[in-house]
Amino acid sequence: MDTFFSLIKMIAFLLIILYLINVSLKYLNRYTNQQNNQLRILQKIAVSKTSSIGIVQILDKYYVMSFSEQQNQILKELSEEEATVLMTKNGEVSELQRVPDFSEWVKKAKNQLEMKRGKQK
Repeated sequence: MDTFFSLIKMIAFLLIILYLINVSLKYLNRYTNQQNNQLRILQKIAVSKTSSIGIVQILDKYYVMSFSEQQNQILKELSEEEATVLMTKNGEVSELQRVPDFSEWVKKAKNQLEMKRGKQK
């Protein structure tokens, strides 16, 4: 019986530690990711281990750039129409690819358990 309670305590403390890690990382993220209105990387796709291609907004212009360890290079400047299409598609894709954080997973699991308990009664 003691091993059962110690196992429950260990799982509870593990969940508490994971939650605290999540909260502290979100807090630290405010200070490490500086928001810059003049320069934003909108999308970045890895091509190989050391290089990638990205879409970058610099002031009011959009560029397709290649990033590598040796150099960064502008491949193409996007027109207004291309940038508008990109922004609408990028907004739709980013909502679909958004990864839920730990608290959302806990809420979802809690709701599923409550639904199962409601069906059993």
